[in-house]
Amino acid sequence: MSQHQGLDGTDFQAAYLAVRRLADLARTRPGEVAPESVAALAGLLAHAPHDRQPQARFLYRDAASVLMGLCRKAPDRNLAARAFFGVDAALARPGKPRMAASEAVGALPLCVRGPAPPEPDIGDDLPTVSWNDLLALAEPVPVPDGPARTAPAGLSRAGRTLTTPLDDGRTVFAVKFARRGEDPAGLALEAAWMDHLAALAPDLPAPFHVPRPILVAGRPVFRVHDAPLGRAGLDPAALAQGPHAGLAMAYTARADYFTYPNEHGPEGGLTGEELLAVLAQNALLFGRLASRGIVHTAPIPLFHNRVQRERRADAGLYDWRRMGRLDRWLFSTRFPNFGTTGPRDFEHFASHQGPDTALYRSVGDHLLGLALVTGSYFRFKDPDRVGLAADGRPVDARELFDPDLFAAGLAAIFTAYFEGFAGRPAAGAPPFDADALAGRLVEEMGVDRHMVEIVRVADQEAMDDAAFAAFLAGRGLPPEEVAGHRRGEKDIALPTGPHLGEFNGPISAPELITFTAVAAAKCVAGRYFAQHMAQAPRCPAS
Repeated sequence: MSQHQGLDGTDFQAAYLAVRRLADLARTRPGEVAPESVAALAGLLAHAPHDRQPQARFLYRDAASVLMGLCRKAPDRNLAARAFFGVDAALARPGKPRMAASEAVGALPLCVRGPAPPEPDIGDDLPTVSWNDLLALAEPVPVPDGPARTAPAGLSRAGRTLTTPLDDGRTVFAVKFARRGEDPAGLALEAAWMDHLAALAPDLPAPFHVPRPILVAGRPVFRVHDAPLGRAGLDPAALAQGPHAGLAMAYTARADYFTYPNEHGPEGGLTGEELLAVLAQNALLFGRLASRGIVHTAPIPLFHNRVQRERRADAGLYDWRRMGRLDRWLFSTRFPNFGTTGPRDFEHFASHQGPDTALYRSVGDHLLGLALVTGSYFRFKDPDRVGLAADGRPVDARELFDPDLFAAGLAAIFTAYFEGFAGRPAAGAPPFDADALAGRLVEEMGVDRHMVEIVRVADQEAMDDAAFAAFLAGRGLPPEEVAGHRRGEKDIALPTGPHLGEFNGPISAPELITFTAVAAAKCVAGRYFAQHMAQAPRCPAS
């Protein structure tokens, strides 16, 4: 194959066969691959001459995979650099090669392995403590100089956690209870991650407040025999029962630990400038921790299908690589697991032990979660303005959005995450058009076109009558409508959105997935380059 002939002028079948031959050569004898062949593969990705072919994505994926293989194995490091930049350039160009290149980059071996995960032993004989005695063990935490948020007075709840302020007014005392059916070892693991990350926090590139766990008789998990659950509206039926009843862990944290970047209360929310700072802070921290193999697995809860969690092998969790419909996106973003203090909800930290493609997916989860929360910041300016209007038309809330701020937020997320994960600032502009992306997301996130969730008969049959009634009531149906449904009689359509896409269909904002894939791939490529190719010449792609 000559450098001038390339692969642009060949028909699809000939191009596919040529790429397969190069794949075999690169795998078995990488030293024999000529510069002209690398240039031809890079040109194929750059010019995308076969986009109209239904199978074009597979051709481009194979071409990108050959180039990534040469990055790793070519004895000529100058040739390896050319191969690398051929794929890297494809990530910034619209078209089918872009997603194919993202897949190939996502499979790069980064040699990232996290620390040995904490293995706390909660033992069999857990201590028991009263609420007041537990509160007496809490001590204020240091607060940075400058204005600090004052903790709200009185007892309140955040999910399954009871909170109350300490006397200093700047520290919150929090007690997190085991859920029904939950292994209480998870609570001990959360406390262990707090200890581990507190030691790392001073060396991280952005402020990160780590709560201080409270020990009872030297143990992170204990039984609280008189917790005032009802006073804060925490339903005891949702918590652990029987021998695990009352099991909890506790910690102290800054008063702003339970504030959210997208909330707009009576005193207002974050300004645009503050929002950008919080997004960049958390993107930098998520990226830096992931580069060390410490992965937060749920910046926000993401589902493709919540209702089928019990009978799906994937538990209904969202895999953005499949480009499916995103279930209840606004509901998922209501209480994100990050804020002005940095990442939080330490039960979701995990040590990455491989494979490398799982790390690529996790990076994408972080970027997608941050982008969705950015969109929700605008919608939660008027949280009751959602769903369908009285005439059945979808609510249109697009004027709540500031497209320029949205675009700046998307760019800040990528730039900061790249720096955290790759360990160096990103060179050049982000690999996406932030203004165009923000415009498309305003159209999809600002109008509640997709509201319906289908409860299949098979899902109903997995419930008993009481659970079925509770499920429908929990989805907002009034009692008279709940009483009108018979379990297992027929599929039921519920207006539970907004969703991004129709039930069991594709996502209505594919541009969001392209952003996720490309931005995640650029971060992986940036780290791989820093690890393995920083000394290679910076060569053009062709």
